[in-house]
Amino acid sequence: MLETTDPGTRAGTHAVYFFGDGHAEGTRDMKNVLGGKGANLAEMTNLGVPVPPGFTIACASCIDYLRTGAVPEHLRTEVTDALRRLEQATSAIHCSSPCDRERRCPCPA
Repeated sequence: MLETTDPGTRAGTHAVYFFGDGHAEGTRDMKNVLGGKGANLAEMTNLGVPVPPGFTIACASCIDYLRTGAVPEHLRTEVTDALRRLEQATSAIHCSSPCDRERRCPCPA
């Protein structure tokens, strides 16, 4: 049975962990939070291994989604913030539909 409480609902925790530019919010010791792949990406980033920037959604948030089928608003906000950080780290712009001309979206209209 899948039982968890989304970490974003507890004070002092968050559901999205960013890694990039030589720094990660997670560590290898956080496998129970980030999963094996997320913890290893964080560790490689912290060690200086050239890993493309990205983010990991905490396991508890994924389990809660599988249990309820709902995406909590705090998770949407954290993912949006992580996408903005990813855009800055990669000098890219995340396109949405319809094309956002104010952000100088590179996709053809």
